[in-house]
Amino acid sequence: MSQLFRGTVQVRVEDIVGQTGIGIAALGRDTLPYTELSPQEINDIMTVFNRGVEHLKKVAPKIAADIERQWRLVIEFAAIAKATFPIRGKNYTFPSTPGNLGVAWLFPQAIKYAATPSATAPCYTSYANNSWDISLAAGTPAWLFGDGTNFYKTSSAVEARSFILVFENGVVEVGSSPAVEQFRLISEGKTDYGIYTVEPLVEISVEPNVAIYQYPTPMGAVFVDFNRGIMWGLLPRVTKVATIKLLGMVFYEHNFAPTFKWVS
Repeated sequence: MSQLFRGTVQVRVEDIVGQTGIGIAALGRDTLPYTELSPQEINDIMTVFNRGVEHLKKVAPKIAADIERQWRLVIEFAAIAKATFPIRGKNYTFPSTPGNLGVAWLFPQAIKYAATPSATAPCYTSYANNSWDISLAAGTPAWLFGDGTNFYKTSSAVEARSFILVFENGVVEVGSSPAVEQFRLISEGKTDYGIYTVEPLVEISVEPNVAIYQYPTPMGAVFVDFNRGIMWGLLPRVTKVATIKLLGMVFYEHNFAPTFKWVS
């Protein structure tokens, strides 16, 4: 396994789409920083990705097939994340080690990394602390990222920066029935996009005899860093507490999660 764009310092989003076959919600960003990864870094990144996919195949094989094909996207965005972090000389290791970079499957505390979002920790979201649960009210927007007023950004704390990638078709609701048909995805650089909707039969489970529902992401995979914020909202048609999980990866400086991460 190797990178697609070796020796470059900038990469065009449209070229990543063309080479990986995966849609990407660029949200006004045409080019992104890029750096080469060592073979050992790629091996460690793919170890994390492949172990997750192997287990996903056991519980949701159809969803796993969607995610597994995005393996090259993981490598390319690991390179983009590494180039986004301002301190050079750090490499990905698994597990992460002091002074280096880590990679993990996306988890709740990586999204809401502070108990109370603020200008210095802009992890605005409707997710409850330490949870994939969102309280929904019919006809009232809720937010995977952002809050309708404030844009979401990943951690920019010194030596604890992070970068999130949500896979194409990586929004999954677990429970009795899906709650959402309308979504809206915008960024600080692209605020004029309207809604997108999902097909009406999303309420039928994608896996036999399992209450798990996959929402398509027609704009593609979604990435977010600490430089430009995004808002990703949804309009529920029912009132309930929904469990909506995002399948993706988080790339980070070691001090973002040097030990168990709990938000309080």
